[in-house]
Amino acid sequence: MKKFIFLLAVSVMAACSQAPENEVRITGVIENPTAADVEVFYYKDFVTNQTEKVETGLDAGNAFESLLPLTEGRFVYVSQPRRNIMLYLMPGADISISFNAEDPDQLPAIEGKKALESRFLVSYNMEVERKYNRSIILNQVGSTSAEDFRQMMEDAYAEKLAFLEGHDDYRKLDKDFVNIMKTNFLYEKYGLLLDYPMAFAYFNPEAGDPELPEDFFEFLESDDLFDDEYLMSRPYFSFVNAYLNRHAEQNTDPESELSYYERQYEFAREIFTGKTREALLAQNLVYLLNFGTTEAGEKYYADFSALVQTPEYRELIDAEYQTIKALASGQPAPAITLTDIDGNEVSLSDFAGKVVYLDFWASWCGPCMREVPFAKELKKRMEGEEDLVFFYVSVDTDETAWRNKVAEMEIKGVHVNVPGFSHEVPSSYNLKGVPTFYLIGRDGKIFDNRPPRPSNPLVDEVLKAALEQELV
Repeated sequence: MKKFIFLLAVSVMAACSQAPENEVRITGVIENPTAADVEVFYYKDFVTNQTEKVETGLDAGNAFESLLPLTEGRFVYVSQPRRNIMLYLMPGADISISFNAEDPDQLPAIEGKKALESRFLVSYNMEVERKYNRSIILNQVGSTSAEDFRQMMEDAYAEKLAFLEGHDDYRKLDKDFVNIMKTNFLYEKYGLLLDYPMAFAYFNPEAGDPELPEDFFEFLESDDLFDDEYLMSRPYFSFVNAYLNRHAEQNTDPESELSYYERQYEFAREIFTGKTREALLAQNLVYLLNFGTTEAGEKYYADFSALVQTPEYRELIDAEYQTIKALASGQPAPAITLTDIDGNEVSLSDFAGKVVYLDFWASWCGPCMREVPFAKELKKRMEGEEDLVFFYVSVDTDETAWRNKVAEMEIKGVHVNVPGFSHEVPSSYNLKGVPTFYLIGRDGKIFDNRPPRPSNPLVDEVLKAALEQELV
């Protein structure tokens, strides 16, 4: 009876309005919710993994309604902590969903307009994907010979295809959806085969490289291995990245002075064509702009701009370039006003006339924790420099974990916390990962947008240069 009322409530909600053709409408009721809101999103691209998302609060009955702009078929995720449900929706879809956020074994109930593909997908993920997801497969590599592993991949591929083509509603499924699922199946297989030698060596460090049949990588010789039509498939995009990595490892000159991402860019330019090449160039240029030298970023941005014609990639890179330029040395540091660890409001502007060593970090971040002892030594060396401020911005979503780590590690400085990377403060600093450092000069402008970490021997020199800067 309870289940009947639960589904009836969802059906009534779905009947109240219709989704426009350039949007999707998702209504739902969540049993045992693990948060007060639900996030609905999809990935707009695989180059930067930017998402289109909406967060909606649950009402008193744990129901929600979300409208998400959508102009083409996409994998859409309905997410709560501990439960992430993947759907496939097309423009104009108007569906209702019910699920138990604490029970991953319960199949979500999905009804409504253009819901058929999503019903298939949750069933597929429950019955097939669970057996063959990447982490499960890779954990078996260490005890599996190359020939047996190849057969395992063929069997998994055949089972996935059989589940799709043998489904009662197979002929009713959207053709684009069927094509992308088949593409996913194929490149999941190819990607795992490509990763086999490295994974085997990882699990068997003393055994060295595995013995491979001569034709183990024969599939790499296929004439249609790369196809721009497959770029909507994440497994395809992951595979071409793995292929690029393999090519770079086999062909990099040991004497090369190019950085990792410079080499990746150059090899992608050389061995790929079409939109697949443009996507890989864009991806590696994003890394170069964010983590490479300014000179390398400018060089490859100019090359990309002259070479790439696809508007979506040009727009993406142009936006990234402008963001990086806005955070270059000499630009005003984005404002920060937050509540510190003691409950007091603190702003970056409070330290006008001083030098601020800004550290974005998280309690769960191993590299961040490895910098802490070096930071303590740095503070000892800088003792007496009253105009030097160590300002820590944690991106922990668990505030207790943040507070505990500050106390446990005895991290001295100004401490504030924001819940994740999407908060406006890390977003304003274009935060891509942690740890990330900025050095703010006495004038409130960025002195160095990639200063040395505390573990870098050059850090003292850079901090002292900022302290010696005279205000104009």
